[in-house]
Amino acid sequence: MRQTAIITGAASGIGRATAEQLRDAGWRVIGIDLHDKAVADTELVVGDAADESVLESALVRAGELHGLVCAAGLPPRGEWNDVTEWDALIHADLTAPFHALRLTLPSLRTAGGAAVLVGSIVGAAEGSRRSPAYAAAKAGLEGLARSIALIGAPEMRVNVVAPGAVDTTFDPPALPADDRRDIPLGRMGTAEEIAALIVFLLSPAARYISGSVLRVDGGRSIASRPEVWG
Repeated sequence: MRQTAIITGAASGIGRATAEQLRDAGWRVIGIDLHDKAVADTELVVGDAADESVLESALVRAGELHGLVCAAGLPPRGEWNDVTEWDALIHADLTAPFHALRLTLPSLRTAGGAAVLVGSIVGAAEGSRRSPAYAAAKAGLEGLARSIALIGAPEMRVNVVAPGAVDTTFDPPALPADDRRDIPLGRMGTAEEIAALIVFLLSPAARYISGSVLRVDGGRSIASRPEVWG
């Protein structure tokens, strides 16, 4: 039987790469994005992933649901103490995934499915002078995932993929992607590398992994004294 996944933020970056890889693995993919740029041979619901009515529309279209990927969100932006930006980032990067999990949990449990949240090493492993709101939201995703993993067990699984620096347009890097002295492997990651782990976590091969956070950062979070902070 063909499996179905909903991916938020499916038009670009990690979300788009995940949609492509799931499609290639034989999944039916329903994306949610503000931009009408669907991956070929997938379906797209155009709208805000933080809007419950948009999520419900995607869920109705999906029918039986086997996978959820929350890749939509806002990058660090604004002044660190801007209250308006705090509210916007927490809503998009933490509250929206909560609603996605809340709405899809019954379907995922029925199908024995899995959810993957796209977090970050910022927040859980690193602080952020630039955006405490982004750091707080991404750290909060880990607590959310562990909690829903307990609520949904044993029928469904929930995990977090926590990337480090990834070469996408989501948050353009200040340093060259292939020359990063702050990363032990010497370069930024790619959206395709992050997507490959997400696809694995949705697969039966990961059926004993739940409530986990998997860092994909080229070793940055284990470096004791990064030479340059990107």
